[in-house]
Amino acid sequence: MSPVLVIIIAAILIITYHFLTRNQKKLKKLRQEWDSGTYYVFGEDLSSVSSYWENKKGSAESYAGVDQLTWDDLSMNEVFGKLNYTQTSVGSEYLFNQLRDIDPKLKGVHEKEELYQFLANDDQLREKVLLILSNLGKRNHANTSSYFFNFNHEKLKHVYMYIVLACLPIASIILMFFSLKYGAIGLFSSFTLNLVVYYRNKNRLDNDLHSVTYVAAIIGTGKRLTSIHHSRFAIYKDIFKGEGKGLRKTSFWGKVLSIGGNTGGDFDVLFEYVRIVFLLDFIAYNQIVKTVVKYRNTYKQLWESIGELDAAIAVAYYRKYLSFYTVPTFVDTEELEFKNLAHPLLKDPVTNSSALGKTVLLTGSNASGKSTYIKAVAINAILAQTINTVLASKWTMKQSYIVTSMAIQDSVLDGDSYFIAEIKSLKRIIKLSEEQKPIISFIDEILKGTNTVERISASAAIMEWLSVNKGMTIIASHDIELTEITGELYTNYHFRESIVDGKVIFDYKIHPGPSETRNAIKLLEVLDYPESVTITANKLARHFTNVREWQRMDEDGSINLIQAGL
Repeated sequence: MSPVLVIIIAAILIITYHFLTRNQKKLKKLRQEWDSGTYYVFGEDLSSVSSYWENKKGSAESYAGVDQLTWDDLSMNEVFGKLNYTQTSVGSEYLFNQLRDIDPKLKGVHEKEELYQFLANDDQLREKVLLILSNLGKRNHANTSSYFFNFNHEKLKHVYMYIVLACLPIASIILMFFSLKYGAIGLFSSFTLNLVVYYRNKNRLDNDLHSVTYVAAIIGTGKRLTSIHHSRFAIYKDIFKGEGKGLRKTSFWGKVLSIGGNTGGDFDVLFEYVRIVFLLDFIAYNQIVKTVVKYRNTYKQLWESIGELDAAIAVAYYRKYLSFYTVPTFVDTEELEFKNLAHPLLKDPVTNSSALGKTVLLTGSNASGKSTYIKAVAINAILAQTINTVLASKWTMKQSYIVTSMAIQDSVLDGDSYFIAEIKSLKRIIKLSEEQKPIISFIDEILKGTNTVERISASAAIMEWLSVNKGMTIIASHDIELTEITGELYTNYHFRESIVDGKVIFDYKIHPGPSETRNAIKLLEVLDYPESVTITANKLARHFTNVREWQRMDEDGSINLIQAGL
């Protein structure tokens, strides 16, 4: 056997061993993650993760979903983080969009349930998929979904010039067989010329190359998924039939762009110079963009299929490590019923059970659990309609858009005071109701940014309007007066506390009826405020409760309490 043949065989064996052991190491890591519930979190930028959602929202005339105020009120970025066991940027972007893209028609929600189930139960199949997806990996700010939203991805002008320049070194090498001198001069000149051309034009392509190489890798991942023999994966074979055949060439050009791509090999620098002097970046970039734009619809189908698959594994993984969960039931009536509901961001949550009707008013003391309760309900209402998963033992609801008005902040940039920001936030809810959209609105401390008289008056008026128009409304408030004013319109529930050994103890459980206790002054006592402060506060509070008017303080700070008989 010739030495050359021995070297070739040895090289093939070494490369084969490298790839086999690499996959074995990855598979071992993936199994550990699935069995342990812990995994390495890739540092993804939220502006990158949200790109598919933003692209989709920007390209549609009417695209609702979960708006930004609601998303922020409910800390949904943290919820997404707990769910995000995805292997690819495509999967991250798809999952982020899935959580925001509420459609009351529940389009696709039930169909995905089958996918969650068999990916959770078929270990062998899931591992094959995870291995393929993990080889694609993640890349921030690639924005690969923009290629099928009709955004402008320019092909290079005069690309034939790059092809001609790339041929010059080859022509010079051929010339060397006839004239070594002129061939060597031509080779040196063509190398120098191409280096100058490459570095003068490289900057304008850097960001696009970052994106387009990932696009090619996505298509390559789709081709590898065709090797999985399962009825659910027939879609990938179908994609690469007909028009999809045209996408296949991108895999070749993607490999060209990856030559010398910091793989850790000894020949990386040499391969990179080969790519440079033959201007392969420009030629490959142009070919990939031209192909993907031409077959935009097929690429979109492939991108979304991979995203759905990756996100489905993440949902299955999330479910695996929940203490309990249920698949929701949907009804046509305005009701919301659940048992043992938990907040998904709390480590040891207190669970609650409720049967809520069209309008609900929650009252209770500070820190008693009102806000946590309505956030738990709102978050689970989103999860129910997006990933078909609720952290409860039972859940029944009407399919609805979810909108909140909670953590209002004044805006210096917009020139809005706290109260202006608050009434703008509430107007979103009224607008959705006026548009006859099915909604469940969650309002925490309605109109707290203005004076007592106008706050209670305006709050009651808004509550009355919401009670007779479309949608369910759940409101939490400190204002006990609202329970009296809207008593016939809203079902009242409350959270309570007890005083044990001088300490305020909360059970964080919902109870029927309006709240009959306040704890703000008691908290002053617990925190050792001056006794004169707490005595005066209690006297003022008792007087107002009895006669519904405030006492005027004397100049010396004392209070005339004769009218109240105190």
